[in-house]
Amino acid sequence: MPALRTALTSTVLAGLTFLSAGGYGSHFTRRLAYEPWTPLEEMIFASAVGYGVIDFLMMAAGTVYAWTPIGAYLLLFGGLALCGPFLKILRSLRPRRSGVHGLTTVLIALCALWAFLLALAPVTYYDSLVYHFAIPAAYVHAHHWVAMKELIYPAFPQNLEMLWTLGLLLGSDMVSNLISLTLTFLTVAATGAFALRWLTKRESRLAIFFLAVMPAMLLLSSGGYVDTGLTFYVFLSFYALCLWWEMGRASMLVLAGVMGGLAMGIKYTGGIPFAAGGVLILCHDHRRWPSAAKNLLLYSLTGLLIWCPWLIKNTIYVGNPFFPFMYEWGNPTLSPWVRQAAAGYFQGLAEYHPRDLLGFLRLPLDIMVRSMRFGGGMDVLGDYGWAPFVVLLPCLAFCRKSLPPIARVMIAFAALFFVPWAFSRPVLRFLLPLAPVLSLLSAAAWSRGILQRSRRSQWLAKGLLSVIILCGFGFFFLVTGIIQPFPVALGLEHRDHYLARQLNYYSAAQFVNGLSDQSLVFVLGDQRGYYYNKRVIVSPVFNQNPMVAWANNASSPRELAALLKTRHLTHILINHSEWARLEQSYALFPFSPVGLRNWNSFLAGFARPVYHDAHCDVLALL
Repeated sequence: MPALRTALTSTVLAGLTFLSAGGYGSHFTRRLAYEPWTPLEEMIFASAVGYGVIDFLMMAAGTVYAWTPIGAYLLLFGGLALCGPFLKILRSLRPRRSGVHGLTTVLIALCALWAFLLALAPVTYYDSLVYHFAIPAAYVHAHHWVAMKELIYPAFPQNLEMLWTLGLLLGSDMVSNLISLTLTFLTVAATGAFALRWLTKRESRLAIFFLAVMPAMLLLSSGGYVDTGLTFYVFLSFYALCLWWEMGRASMLVLAGVMGGLAMGIKYTGGIPFAAGGVLILCHDHRRWPSAAKNLLLYSLTGLLIWCPWLIKNTIYVGNPFFPFMYEWGNPTLSPWVRQAAAGYFQGLAEYHPRDLLGFLRLPLDIMVRSMRFGGGMDVLGDYGWAPFVVLLPCLAFCRKSLPPIARVMIAFAALFFVPWAFSRPVLRFLLPLAPVLSLLSAAAWSRGILQRSRRSQWLAKGLLSVIILCGFGFFFLVTGIIQPFPVALGLEHRDHYLARQLNYYSAAQFVNGLSDQSLVFVLGDQRGYYYNKRVIVSPVFNQNPMVAWANNASSPRELAALLKTRHLTHILINHSEWARLEQSYALFPFSPVGLRNWNSFLAGFARPVYHDAHCDVLALL
């Protein structure tokens, strides 16, 4: 079966990428000489550092036109040639035989299977189609860095998009999905390893269970979103800080800075937990300020050094290292649309209202019973799975005397992360990096609080928690019932048929992909650019549409046609369905009376229909 062959090939390539990352990373982590590391911890940190090394190698490859399949395989085999020490670590991790296979183990295994099947399905998440995968696809097409001047998103940090680009070069977006899934599995493993070091074996299993059955973690484990990868690096930065807190080794402080810098290189919101880590460092040495300042400087400079390639890139392409923040700065000639795009982007965030003090106090209840209010559209993927934490965390009050000292550090870190999130414009998906810490605290609350109560109280708690988890599974299957990934993942439905059902532009994109290589297509009414294999310019949401500006400024339809030809446009794809949807929210097409007349006359006299379906038209310029 072709689908099975593709799945097996992609799984092997993602596995080889993991070994390659371990090969690169183990040569760095061995130099840290942290002897008390367990093999599991060494495997996790080595692979995390190695994926970061791959990010930097991919960045460098883009500067020398090496984003090609040959370049990708050279990078892959370079890490594999170094993975001997990493293989020794993996061999030491062989699990011991155990006769314990409870319900929690079965549910964890089922969640892993469902996540794997999700990773085998084609990408359909909206933000991935707009930029998480559309930008890597543009890089693959060009073989080097390109400035997509009509969009704001290429100015965001792109550490994980570098891995998605590698996956596309090695095989397909399925490889990229499986790389993302690998990062999710490593996050769950890191949570268990943390509990094995500072909590108990039972609490390790419970923490893994709470994280694994979380619908948000399952739904975001692949598909292009970067939140689970961000969670991985944020938690490892905190993990390394805890190792430093315990042992006082400066190398662990450097490692925490490296992980934090990689997190900020995934998403700007990684700066919140990085700042929280800085506060913890000051608190640890609050009686020795010179030492505290020295440690904070080491941590901060390490993180900044790892993060700075994206600041340099923005300086080159936009003229502002921190863009889209302070978007009035920079050089507008480098990207004439981008300032307006940044202003529109922050205006678009107005749908997520910041909270006052009363709203902050009401947050736990809202998270439990009104989670859908924390983001519309695809943001709902991160809205479910938080209720167990809300229920269990207050139970820490019953067992505060039996908690280990590290629990106070976890609680402080959680508070330092949660408060800025809560008082900004909270989207629950943006809170996901805190999920491993919340899982650990919930496991401790269950083990040391609930299980020490009366038998009746235990059964009541088990019943409530079971209902909450079953409701979470219900939401998971509600979402998967809408996107229907399992038949295509199992090879029961052809990929093209599935995508044509799910995406109203896919059939038109397939037609565009059959045009000549010299074609340049303007996509009007849709900002999704993935699945086009030819050069396209999509319609931006957050700034003025270039086509509208050209039509409004032209003196006649003929002048508009001549302008489009000088810009080497050959076709226009109009997505009428998406146009109507976006127009309701953003008013994207403010044609002036002259512009509307120019546009309609242009369509009638200077363009020829070459494709039509229920949603889209493709026109060739005459």
